[in-house]
Amino acid sequence: MRKKLIFFIIFLVSLAATIITILYVSKDVDEPLKKITILLDWTPNTNHTGIYVAQYLGYFKDEGLAVKIEQPPQESSTALVAAEKVEFSIGFQDFLAPALTSDTPLPIKAIAAITQHNTSGIICKKSSNINTAADLEFKNYCTFDNFIEIALIKHCVNISGGRFCKVNLIHSQTDNIAATFNKNIDATWGYFGIESVIAKHFNIENNFLFFKDIDPVLDFYSPILISNLNFLEKQPETVKKVLKALSKGYLFAAKYPKESADILVKCVPELDYDIILESQKFMSEQYVNDSTTWGVFNPDRWNSFFDWLFEKNIINKKIIHNTSFTNEFLPGIL
Repeated sequence: MRKKLIFFIIFLVSLAATIITILYVSKDVDEPLKKITILLDWTPNTNHTGIYVAQYLGYFKDEGLAVKIEQPPQESSTALVAAEKVEFSIGFQDFLAPALTSDTPLPIKAIAAITQHNTSGIICKKSSNINTAADLEFKNYCTFDNFIEIALIKHCVNISGGRFCKVNLIHSQTDNIAATFNKNIDATWGYFGIESVIAKHFNIENNFLFFKDIDPVLDFYSPILISNLNFLEKQPETVKKVLKALSKGYLFAAKYPKESADILVKCVPELDYDIILESQKFMSEQYVNDSTTWGVFNPDRWNSFFDWLFEKNIINKKIIHNTSFTNEFLPGIL
């Protein structure tokens, strides 16, 4: 009788454990993924590789997230984040400045640096013999008519010993670097890992003048990930999960250029694989670079650039230090 009782108790304990396991697994399976949208700044490219890697390898799903990656509509992606139409978007520190200093500042904040240093600059057709920004004198520079852009180009020309007033500004909205240089254009703003690589692919030899090499204060953060202040305050754990997944994605891309290029093209088949692979070889070295991990902002460098914009009267309000960015949501960062 005693043995039967012992076996019965063991059976009940075993049954209870089984039921608890089933309930736990069912709860885990039925738990809905939290829907999140990340808005790109442009068509998919190697600035975005870590996002697609995180999606393809399931890093978002591991964090309980269902992430939708969208290309930007006609409206500003920054404005859409500010209006809480999307949770996250790709932005740029230089173009964040006007949004933060307008009469009605946008409620946004930078939360991760996609690359550690500014890889943008002036891409120049080699046959135009532009070796310094001063050589833009009497040359045709293609502009997209943004006052921040014009101010930066003016500074680069003048600090290099040239006269900005002698630069021919050609107004054009084309995103096709090959088409731009096949016209009567000598130079334009671009990213080394994107426009320079694309130009070479189309047999257009070019020189690239990095902004950060012309003046260290121009080593601003570009691109960056931004979010809405209200969302950051109300859903900090979700933000941390997104950045944890993105960190894994970008660290993978930093370590495995070819594999991450393969993933990007699988996710976006219309991309040219040869261009993406060449671009990725360069970009994989930029995500972490001289930092200890992905995504971290250097406060001094961030603040110095905004201070410079104010001192040069490019923006009319001083941006208070350490208020427009944060490292607090990054994994392993206090």
